[in-house]
Amino acid sequence: MYSHLRDTTLEQQGIAFTGVDEALRVPQSDVRLFGKPESFARRRMGVALANGKDIDEARERAKLAAGKVRPVKPVKL
Repeated sequence: MYSHLRDTTLEQQGIAFTGVDEALRVPQSDVRLFGKPESFARRRMGVALANGKDIDEARERAKLAAGKVRPVKPVKL
């Protein structure tokens, strides 16, 4: 099962993500970030994948993992 990671707030060149570590703590889940160089409203920036004992459990885990990942402006060093 998967759930989309969408950037709904940032429109800019370059993007970073927060909460990936928390998303990866969801049991039997994984996060795939696409590495796109530009973000804009409703653009699909990645997916959260999950397994479970049934479809409902997998869907809940994927949504939980996806909900923990948030786009942020990258830190300039």
